Amino acid sequence: MRSLLLSTLTALLFAAAACGVQAREVKVLIITGDEIAGAHKWKETAPFIKEVLTKAGHKVDITETPSKDLTPENLAKYDVLLLNYRNTPQGAKDNPESVWSDDNKKAFLGAINNSGKGLYVYHFASSAFTGTSDFDKEYEKAIAGGWRKQGNHGKKHEFTVVVRKEHPITEGIKEFKHGPDELYQNSVMLPKSEVLATAFSDKKIDPKNTGNDEPVVWVANYGKGRVVENVLGHDVEAMKSPGFQTLLIRGVEWAATGAVTYKVPPGLKGEK
Repeated sequence: MRSLLLSTLTALLFAAAACGVQAREVKVLIITGDEIAGAHKWKETAPFIKEVLTKAGHKVDITETPSKDLTPENLAKYDVLLLNYRNTPQGAKDNPESVWSDDNKKAFLGAINNSGKGLYVYHFASSAFTGTSDFDKEYEKAIAGGWRKQGNHGKKHEFTVVVRKEHPITEGIKEFKHGPDELYQNSVMLPKSEVLATAFSDKKIDPKNTGNDEPVVWVANYGKGRVVENVLGHDVEAMKSPGFQTLLIRGVEWAATGAVTYKVPPGLKGEK
């Protein structure tokens, strides 16, 4: 009987590991509540991100009222802050509680820089706070650059994401088909950012494209915090990509812990 119990337990543990269940729970706060009207639908994307991360073993909360929830006391509860947010005049009008106060901004930066919280920057959050204030400039440093003011993209299409650097987030992945999605180009890259994956911006598909390999996933540090930026995933359709979801799950875990235990799905591993 004891041998049977041990065998059963071993099998269960192996099955859990094979499914990529985390060794420990990562607590994530998705910060949202504002968008470019009709273009980035946070009421669809935020719940989808939560579902993907929850199924992977993370504990996830969503705030659509950052003015209430970006406080030192609340942010201390989480391991990772996930930005699904862009400050817009229309968003401020539709949801005034989405507007960040000076205290909110200070708490956000302090949580990463001083307290070592992980930061995951999703898609259009790289184009938030592009003004000239001291906070806007510091926000750019905190999120490791991105779209900012000069970014653009051509029409949505399918493209290949190619891993460029060995890293815990990308280990076991070579490349994968992704999309249809927006391919961000001309992103600001800060000197200490490490590009993990790129995609080719093909002029044959759209003359607006650059003809270059454009960074789509990169990592950096901001003070004590680890930062991941992933500019893929314009909408739920694009986020259904197994490659996107795997990079999302692993990126959140790495931002929290500096390591990755989530396994690459068999259909994605080593895909060429």
